[in-house]
Amino acid sequence: MDVLTTCPFFLMEVLGVNVHITNIYGFIHDQNLRKKQNQFADAAHALGFKEMGIFNFDVSTDTENELSKRIDGIISSLQFNDLVFVQLPTGNGEHYDNLLINKIKAYNTKVCILLHQTIEYEYVLNAVDLIMPTNNEVHAYLKEHNYSNVFYKKNINYEFSMISNSSNILSSDFYIKKYLIDAQDQLEESVLNEQDEDIIHIGFGLHDKDGHYSVWVGTVMQSILEHTDSRICFHILHDETLSSDNRYKLEKVAYNGSSIVEFHKIDENDFSVVKNQMSRFTIGAMFRCSLPELLPDLNRIIYLDADLFVTRDIKELWDVDVREYCLAGVVDEGVAVHNYPRILNKYPEIKKESYFNSGVLYMNLKKIREFGNLKKLVVDFLIENPEADLPDQDALNVLFHNKVLYLDGSWNQFVFMHRKDNVEKLDKAIFHYAADLLMLYSHSLLDKEYFRTICRTPWKDYEMNHQFERCFDRMNDRVYQYQNMLQLLSNPDVKHIFYGEENELLKTLYQRIHLKGGDYRVLEYAKNLDSDTLPCKDLFVLKDEKSPIIIFVNWESDDCRAIQNLEELGFKNGKDFFVVARFFSVNDGGFM
Repeated sequence: MDVLTTCPFFLMEVLGVNVHITNIYGFIHDQNLRKKQNQFADAAHALGFKEMGIFNFDVSTDTENELSKRIDGIISSLQFNDLVFVQLPTGNGEHYDNLLINKIKAYNTKVCILLHQTIEYEYVLNAVDLIMPTNNEVHAYLKEHNYSNVFYKKNINYEFSMISNSSNILSSDFYIKKYLIDAQDQLEESVLNEQDEDIIHIGFGLHDKDGHYSVWVGTVMQSILEHTDSRICFHILHDETLSSDNRYKLEKVAYNGSSIVEFHKIDENDFSVVKNQMSRFTIGAMFRCSLPELLPDLNRIIYLDADLFVTRDIKELWDVDVREYCLAGVVDEGVAVHNYPRILNKYPEIKKESYFNSGVLYMNLKKIREFGNLKKLVVDFLIENPEADLPDQDALNVLFHNKVLYLDGSWNQFVFMHRKDNVEKLDKAIFHYAADLLMLYSHSLLDKEYFRTICRTPWKDYEMNHQFERCFDRMNDRVYQYQNMLQLLSNPDVKHIFYGEENELLKTLYQRIHLKGGDYRVLEYAKNLDSDTLPCKDLFVLKDEKSPIIIFVNWESDDCRAIQNLEELGFKNGKDFFVVARFFSVNDGGFM
């Protein structure tokens, strides 16, 4: 074996870098082009290159989605930081070649074009790291057009002639190998220098029955990419509910931002034993528990919920030192203001002030693995603690309560808190909708910017129609609620009953309704409950109520079972009882 087949690529193997070369197959009118590409590919095989086969076909017969999938199959063997020789033209046209280069570059690869013919692909030729002309004509063309990434060499004309000399196959093969090695030498230094370059890894859990979660995930991705120069690898953990169309659109968001997306199929049955506990939430939230074992070679990842909007550089979070912690997160604003998770009663060592929200989590996967199998730990916890009302979040808080680095609140800022301020300029932050919805009519700059970001994604048309329909539906619903409610309130004998704790929303309602002596509140368990204004009785007294009544209900009451409880007692929503948030303005705590 000659030295040209071994030495130059030994270092690449040590570094774990693969070297690839494209080669064309199928019927192609330009037989000389195919012959030249085959000749270079044969020489590359002897040097240990991996081949990416490209078939010539009528590209116009493919949809964009089909074309994207076809190229994904061609580059499926790629890994980050690999070196790729792309032989151009492929014979499939400029659009195909542009997409091919874009997808290859998304893997943080070093790309060398072996250019066999003159092409006017300005974008492609400027995007790659190196251009290697394979004949004098192409060499002269590139020099004339001042491409800075062209390979120049003193005796290049001589070598071109030796490569193209078909009468001496051995000589031609030798010079092709030498030429490929020269190209590798040109890229080797930059490969070495970039071995430690950070690629930011971001994970999402995606269960998407109605298609909306993909829109939200795509919007988070879009907002991240618009606020960073770093290369991102998005890891989307999904089940069978992810459609092929939404998968393609998620890919498009990543590729347009010069980043990459990897899809990891999760078996939903792995979490079947806790499915009932997750009924109020998406089962996709549990998928994050698979990350440490799913990505065994990855040491850290930022996990994000789908309902986020990012307005700062995510690299600032990536640069936080988490080596001594399993997780980094932000204290839950919602718990501090509204809810008190029941799990805190069982585990007093976890304080309300240190209970973190799991919507933004910087996960030290290496340290978590040392702690145990995360998926098993979380599932076992939920089986042992069926009362956990914020299941996955409760589990993570208990398991890692003394292994958490607490981040500045700007990394997970709840939207409902921000809307109250009605600012004229957005902070640099990660905003968390946390079950709130986008409001086009809120006058909130945050909502406006979030919607504008959606409109820069592939879901623009779909989401615009959806939002307009939702606005009109909300308006019609409010009118219907008022009509029925006023009819009942006009009865002078009607008794007012309120379902829920005396929070600010109920107290506001008290001020708007003339309370009477027989009015009261209900909850499932009313014992030992302090009352500021109205006494509280057990819910089931309603079964014996003889007077005409109207019930106002906080839907969050009794762990969000309030509406269900009333319906089980035979009361009808919008007729016998009314959800307070449906007719209050959002500024007063109502629905959007």
